[in-house]
Amino acid sequence: MLATILGADTQDYADIMEQVWHFRHRQFVERLGWEACRRADDREIDQFDGREAIHLPLILGGDVVGYSRLLPTLKPHLLSDVYPGLMDGAEWPRGPRIFEWTRCIAEVSDKTIANVPISNILMTGVMEYCLVAGIETLVVETHPKLVNLLLTTGWDVMPLAAPSVLDGSLIVPITAKPSMAGLLRHHELYGITGSVLDLELAPGNPFGASALSRLAFVEGAHGSTEYHRMAGE
Repeated sequence: MLATILGADTQDYADIMEQVWHFRHRQFVERLGWEACRRADDREIDQFDGREAIHLPLILGGDVVGYSRLLPTLKPHLLSDVYPGLMDGAEWPRGPRIFEWTRCIAEVSDKTIANVPISNILMTGVMEYCLVAGIETLVVETHPKLVNLLLTTGWDVMPLAAPSVLDGSLIVPITAKPSMAGLLRHHELYGITGSVLDLELAPGNPFGASALSRLAFVEGAHGSTEYHRMAGE
């Protein structure tokens, strides 16, 4: 299931985070060839992995098999400090409930959770976490292909600037807004029948000390399907 670990709490989840750093190195450096991020200790960590980051590792059988990260837009983040040129001089949304979505990837495998591929669980979990935590908008710098995926899976997507070529790839900055209708779309498309968040392991609330609560949407019934927590996960 998808854990929700605040950057300020990483010391409490040292074993998971050690897996995260190595997982990110395997996926982004060894698999995707991000040579600028290669490190001798095989741990992919950057300047944004501080107290303000939100880490969303997908854990199956004790192993990290997917991961995503959210960064507050009122603090330094990739678009502000590394890729501002993508905006061609225009401004981008910033606010306490607007986060940047980065480092989203699942390992290449046939692993599933409740018969749902892990990549689909990861994408659904990001939207569910945003709704549970009260994050209203995500800023994403991504490939046009992923923009199409977000549109077809229920995100409210808005381009922020024209696509640019970055390191040989076409990249477009967008906003993606989560919604209950979008989460329902994920559930219907992927056959998900319950919450995919592990709020017992790491209930990371970026806006206060109180524990996050599950959505009634995924605990109750709608349509012909009952949405309970996934059994055995």
